[in-house]
Amino acid sequence: MFESKRITGTSMNDRHAIIDIGSNSVRVVVYGGPPRAPTVLLNEKVTAKLGKAMGETGELSDKAMKTALAALGRYAALLRLMGITDIETVATAAARDASNGAEFLAAVEALGLSPRLLSGEEEATASAHGVMAAFPGAKGVVADLGGGSLELTEIDGKTARHGITMPFGTLRLEALRATGAQKFAARVRKALKAADWSEGAGMPMYLVGGSWRALARYAMAKLDWPLDDPHGWEVDTETAIRIFREVTAAKIKGDVPRISASRLASLPDAAALLCVLANEIKPASLVFSAWGLREGLLFRRMSPGVQAQDPMLAAVTAFAETLDVSPSSGTMVAGWTAEVCATTEPGHERLRLAATLLALAAQRIEPNLRMEQAMDWALRKRWIGIGDRERAILAVAAIANTGRTTFPDEYLRLASAADLREAVTWGLATRLCRKFSGCIAQSLTHSSLDLADGKLVLTVGAPVRPLYTEGVDKDLRLLANWLEVEPATKLANVVTTG
Repeated sequence: MFESKRITGTSMNDRHAIIDIGSNSVRVVVYGGPPRAPTVLLNEKVTAKLGKAMGETGELSDKAMKTALAALGRYAALLRLMGITDIETVATAAARDASNGAEFLAAVEALGLSPRLLSGEEEATASAHGVMAAFPGAKGVVADLGGGSLELTEIDGKTARHGITMPFGTLRLEALRATGAQKFAARVRKALKAADWSEGAGMPMYLVGGSWRALARYAMAKLDWPLDDPHGWEVDTETAIRIFREVTAAKIKGDVPRISASRLASLPDAAALLCVLANEIKPASLVFSAWGLREGLLFRRMSPGVQAQDPMLAAVTAFAETLDVSPSSGTMVAGWTAEVCATTEPGHERLRLAATLLALAAQRIEPNLRMEQAMDWALRKRWIGIGDRERAILAVAAIANTGRTTFPDEYLRLASAADLREAVTWGLATRLCRKFSGCIAQSLTHSSLDLADGKLVLTVGAPVRPLYTEGVDKDLRLLANWLEVEPATKLANVVTTG
């Protein structure tokens, strides 16, 4: 039998698999890379719709079980061939509620898997841990919408509590809404009252599930949002309700980028449920998360030391290492530029280190691709632990690393002008450092960059004086002009200004 293990180390060679037997789909995901920010090595699903007939018969249909078991047999074989033994298999609402659920799980076990049936509270708590893993310190309510159920959980930044489950999965919503909007809303309100749910007012609501993310993509398209990844996207509740009420009114016509036809057809149902929840719970904003149950299961198996790591820095560091940029190089460059880039903004130092690592990584690719590739990394690569504001800052730092101080106006929708100006400083300072020192430890040891008395002073010791060239002087002046100070160089006891 396959089994799951506790994640205690930091090896990026370890691989873990989660098999999620849901009400709508059956999925396997293989994770590798840094333990705190695992990368997806395999992600495969089959839409078995185990819960589709539940409302009528109370059973899993033979057809759905056959489809699911065929997929699970394939997953088990793939994992054996990949040599993966650390596997956690879980089943949720459909297997939990069906009268023949135990029979189905016995058939799953016969495939060599060890399925664990999650209670509604366990399912809710696992999803909440996935959100807390993706958004360290998150406080509010997690709403996980699956095929068979909706789970709500309160989170306070460190713990998850009051997890409830309600029968409002996507496979059930169409029939529930057929009774009319008022009766549907009343049914949701009644379920919340029965569960004694009163949390979440004035706080973010974190939305987990493919249907929620499809709604986010639709809203982002309507708002002509500069980015297209819904993970980490935050929208105020009033704006969200206005858009989603339009969705509930009629079928959506035409193509919406990155939304499948099946998801598009179910958007009115998901939008209707979200509008009722938002009206009842009254969250301050909606935050969409790609991390949920599976990542929560993985997170709970991590040692406290691994859990405490910064997921964004763990991911950026691991990514930079694939391009032969060591963490020590990034730390040295960030330290050399620290005085010029000093900031009191919370979280900016970790973000500056990430920007430095990405800037150094960009130097490992073809010159004609560097800026575009680095911007794409910043804006579209799924970094965990940051949002659109931080992505814009990373992108502008990448632009400035090429010597440019202008950036697209649309970035001002994502971050403040002050944020982006600071990012330009980071990029220009990193550029000066790498152009002068080659990011070699001895070069940095025998030099320094200081900002004092209205001057930007580059001090160059005798051992590295040949490194100071006309090109370096040009980059020093570029940074000084941006900071509106006078450039100065101190070359082996000789000071030059102007």
